[in-house]
Formats: sequence, structure tokens, C-alpha cells
Amino acid sequence: MKSERNVIKNVNNKYAVINLRKVDGNPQTPQELLEAISKNPESVEFGLESSQDEFWLIKLRDKYAAVALQAYADAARADDPEYADMVDQKVKRAGPNSAFCKAPD
Repeated sequence: MKSERNVIKNVNNKYAVINLRKVDGNPQTPQELLEAISKNPESVEFGLESSQDEFWLIKLRDKYAAVALQAYADAARADDPEYADMVDQKVKRAGPNSAFCKAPD
């Protein structure tokens, strides 16, 4: 399996992230979100490779999410046990623990 970025030409990432801290209000519908993004286009992060906002999004249903999140929680525990405990709660709903578990696509 290859990342889409490495297979499809002119595709940088599969996802974009909307940083809701950068939008006004608390949008609750797609229309409200669209309006908020229009007013605050800097809220959209594309995660371009080697950029300041590069990211790798992992959905909890991803077959490998539980082990990835567990490693993340274990690494964070020394610095912030409370945060690590919050990630541990996500592990309980991730990968094989998710009713929607599937291989990444």
C-alpha cells in the first residue's frame, strides 16, 4: 500500500484540517462552518509536506490506530500524565476496538 501523495500526481494530502480555534463563533452546521471558513481562510491547514503545519491524520477506525495512539500516550506520559490518560481513552475506541475498524485506504 502506498500513500496517495506518492501515487496520484498533484495530490499533496488526502485531508485538510480546519483549525476551529481560528474561526469566529462555534459553527454547528456545514453552512455555518462554510461561512466561518470564508471569513477566516487561514483556519484551513493543508498539511503540506515539510510545512510548519504538516500532519498525518489517523482516524480511530484505522486498523493500526490503537497501537499508534498507545505509543503516543506512552511517550507523552512522562511530560503530562493527564494528557496521556486522555489519549488512553481514545485507544479504547481505536483500531480493533472500533466497531468501524478497517484497513487504511
